[in-house]
Amino acid sequence: MAIYHLSTKPVSRSSGRTATASIAYRAGIAIKDERTGKEHDYTKRSGVAHTRLHTPNGLKIERNELWNLAETTETRKNSRTAREIVVNLPHELSGRLRIMLVNDFAKDLANQYGVAVDVAIHTPDAQGDNRNHHAHIMLTTRKLERLESGRVALTSKSQLEMSNTQLKERGLPSAREELKAIREQWANITNKHLKEAKIDARIDHRSHKDRGLEQVPTKKLGWEASSLERKGIKTATGDYNRMVEEYNHTMKQLAIIEKSLKADTEQREQSNDRTRERLETAIKDIERATDASAWADRRTKLVNQVVGECQRELEGAEREINASASAIDQADRRIAEHQQSKLKAEREAQLQQQAKELLLQHSQELHAQAVKGEKAIDVYDTRLADIENQFEQLSLKSLKKELAELQQAYDTAKKPMMTSQSKWSKQQLEKRMVLRSLERQISVKEFQDSGKYKQHAKDWIAKNEPQTVQEAQQGQQAIKEYKEQQQKQEPKVEPLQVRTSKNKNKGMER
Repeated sequence: MAIYHLSTKPVSRSSGRTATASIAYRAGIAIKDERTGKEHDYTKRSGVAHTRLHTPNGLKIERNELWNLAETTETRKNSRTAREIVVNLPHELSGRLRIMLVNDFAKDLANQYGVAVDVAIHTPDAQGDNRNHHAHIMLTTRKLERLESGRVALTSKSQLEMSNTQLKERGLPSAREELKAIREQWANITNKHLKEAKIDARIDHRSHKDRGLEQVPTKKLGWEASSLERKGIKTATGDYNRMVEEYNHTMKQLAIIEKSLKADTEQREQSNDRTRERLETAIKDIERATDASAWADRRTKLVNQVVGECQRELEGAEREINASASAIDQADRRIAEHQQSKLKAEREAQLQQQAKELLLQHSQELHAQAVKGEKAIDVYDTRLADIENQFEQLSLKSLKKELAELQQAYDTAKKPMMTSQSKWSKQQLEKRMVLRSLERQISVKEFQDSGKYKQHAKDWIAKNEPQTVQEAQQGQQAIKEYKEQQQKQEPKVEPLQVRTSKNKNKGMER
């Protein structure tokens, strides 16, 4: 049977998402984000069956230009740059009819709200339900219009992105009411396509409560829980859905029992009516028997037989009533047990949510400590390099001073003899050899003593600035603890990118 699903969520910078990256992944294309300079390339991803861009009034604009315009138009760091709608497509329709259905819906949205609408249809996952055809529909948060200059631009916020206060001032429905209208619009257009394809299945956007159904709705598993369930690993959401299915099954059985009890009650009432009629007939017979003594004995015997049958029927009716009452009591106990199980599941879900929040808080604290530790290590490395350079300058100061003096004397003696080297005196040549020998000596000394200067710098900092060393060591420990914590838990939070390689030009391993 066709399944109804429509959900919407914004693409916001505050959550680390961009419109360019979102559309690149959903459409399986490559886009360069001109605002950040980052290239998003998903051309190798599979499962994208169809893509198409819709604009109000048929405005011409390329997909890359549109979503880069959406990013550059918004200036705040927490801006919403796009809105995504995800819909489930009926597996009963053919691939061509599913494409027509989604594009009709997207075209209506573009003309209704004046925004650009980008469609990407995805096929079912190879390891999941082969009926899970679905579409990702990306909407711009601003209206797409042609300016007087002829340029196409994103202008004012669309109705879907206005606050309830702004909507009320303009006499428009609230955001919640507008979402209900979109959900109903998707159900209507889907049912229209199903009817045109001569398929009996239909979808309904209303909740169980609005439809008058007593059954409890299940929760959406999501891709993470679905993957775990397929591997045989039970999840809290999966357990909850199984409990709901069992509860709904029990309620259906109870409805069947109630219907049966109602039928039994009607039968008993009909039987009692017949019994009363037969008793009335028997009483009349007795009255006639008193008038006709000749027939009294036979009539009395007949009446006694009728009374006996009536008593047996009444006893049978009482037994059926007792059995029905027992069935009702048993059903009541099962309902109470399921209600207790439901409450227990809700408490377990609350505890799991609290545990997740505590884990996230702990992860954020470790993240902050790791960032602080990274800064402390940078301070240590910078200080180490400065002191190492000072040791090197002090060690080579006398040699470099001598080299400078010889260089000056050499340059002074060389000026009048620039024309030819053959005219140099033996003494000048010897000075030049001494000068070059000193240069090689300094170069060799710098190479040989490079490790010594670094060690001198480490020892000096350890003696004179122990606080810097201690903070750097604490920073290393904080980074280690944070990475260990990230490896233990599932990758649900964005891990901190800290340096873990050894810098050969600095004194501390990270």
